[in-house]
Amino acid sequence: MSKSSLRVAVRLVLLFTLVFALSLTQGWATTIGSTATARPTLDGSSGQLYIYDGGFLANGDVANTGTVNWFGPLFSGLKDVTPLLFSDNGAGIFTVVGIGNTEMLSYTGSAESFGFGLQSGTGTATSSGTFTFGFVTGLVSSTGVITGPSTGSIGHDSPVDAPPGVSAGSTNDWVFTPSLSGFNVNLGTTFIIPGSNGTANFTLNNPSLGGTNVDRTYSANLSPSSSGVAEPGTFSLITGAGLVLAGLFRYRYSRGRG
Repeated sequence: MSKSSLRVAVRLVLLFTLVFALSLTQGWATTIGSTATARPTLDGSSGQLYIYDGGFLANGDVANTGTVNWFGPLFSGLKDVTPLLFSDNGAGIFTVVGIGNTEMLSYTGSAESFGFGLQSGTGTATSSGTFTFGFVTGLVSSTGVITGPSTGSIGHDSPVDAPPGVSAGSTNDWVFTPSLSGFNVNLGTTFIIPGSNGTANFTLNNPSLGGTNVDRTYSANLSPSSSGVAEPGTFSLITGAGLVLAGLFRYRYSRGRG
């Protein structure tokens, strides 16, 4: 191989590696939640909050341009649902960081989807392992006020279904407000699992009470889009592999001349 051919080969290897690494970072988004399949029970309480506590979005996942997939048992009329994005401190406290668009749901007998949207706040997970989603059964304003509560439309199982959820390594655990009154979901509002360290604006269900207070599994999941932000570890590994290949080309060329 001539020296000019070597240079072309090395450049092609590096270019291919860069393009390949960047292409792999596009569209990698983590769907979280539970399967949008038949579960028999609807909530009779109106205007309540449900949070997925079995997994997290990945860094760069964009909720507001993604879809919420759901399934509900038979119900009549139209019912409002508003998706929400939460930050999770890892110690049982969830903070509202994004308010999606309210969607009117109707029973069709099959799994359905709607766009998450964004009325206010953020729609992007800015780190891995700290963002999840949930929903309120009702019409919610951009300021987080529940202006028109609805009864349940998304089916659930109680207690929690066996893992995994829709993503690898996740569970089907959901927490919720047990017939809580007088609350809203303004940005910055916090909800706490009983027994957790810290304080919050409102308290979620207490599984130790048993009965209807145990955690559940809801027939809903969030399929976000990806911002295309490269995960540093993945990008570095692929780029490093390209540099190694380029180095091998140069090494073989040097040995061939020796």
